[in-house]
Amino acid sequence: MLVLRDLEQFVVLADELNFRHAAARLHISQPTLTQTIQRLERFVGSSLIERTTRKSRLTEAGQTLAQGARLLLRDADALTRDVRHVAAGRRRQLRLGAVNPALRRMVPNILHDVHTQYPDLRISLHPMPSHQQLRALRESRIDIAIVRTAESLPGFVSEILMHEPLFAVLPSDHPLAGQSRVDLEQLNGLDFVMAPRDRNPEFYDELISLYTRRNCSPSTITEADNMHAQLALVGAGVGVAVQPLLFVDRDRSDIVFRPVNEELRIPLQLLRPASDETEITQAFLTSARACAQALVADAQESDRPV
Repeated sequence: MLVLRDLEQFVVLADELNFRHAAARLHISQPTLTQTIQRLERFVGSSLIERTTRKSRLTEAGQTLAQGARLLLRDADALTRDVRHVAAGRRRQLRLGAVNPALRRMVPNILHDVHTQYPDLRISLHPMPSHQQLRALRESRIDIAIVRTAESLPGFVSEILMHEPLFAVLPSDHPLAGQSRVDLEQLNGLDFVMAPRDRNPEFYDELISLYTRRNCSPSTITEADNMHAQLALVGAGVGVAVQPLLFVDRDRSDIVFRPVNEELRIPLQLLRPASDETEITQAFLTSARACAQALVADAQESDRPV
């Protein structure tokens, strides 16, 4: 059978096309290198290199073997690195699921921290609603989930990142836009923009329950599937919205965000398999906690309008 050590010696010879130079580079004798090439030639049943008085050259079979051997040796090196990383408690790939609002500031900051610490880590990002992430976790299609839900999963560890403060989202020319804070009762009877209930029934029902408790009844509800569409409709004057912290975008001029002195009861949490204690996962958790704390602290600075 083909042996990696033999292929390594053959590739060096293919580079040098000189037995003496190749043997010196490999720190072996010329007879040992010759025996290796003869062994390979017996295995493939064909001559691999033609010797000349000045410089040898590869046969067509030798060129084919050299090309394939380089690929095989590269894959073997990558496999060795992967195994060593796993043996050291470090994963080589991180598959992250996250709700769309977390993609604005939270996820980029976390991934920047993790990538800085582990530049060779392969990261894939999968935006999806919370209930889809829970299914993906159970089916081992993602490794970590950032979800907005109070639900827990057997066999998975939950880390509550924050209970997000809520904000009234208003067109910049709305009569309430000049206030530093808004009471939900002031939004009673206005047209609202919301995500469809099937995106996150738990989140939708909690907002409707909150409106009821605070004597705030939307006149109409216009549905928009994602965060960007919802904010665009508010900016166009179609309606107002009440959204959690992760929706806040200070850079927009068409809409404003005003605190409503309410906190979302459904937590933003991070879920991971209980068996996953790798150092990369721990680094991810550390960064996620710090990022959540920074976002909440920023929102609580009353002297900075949002």
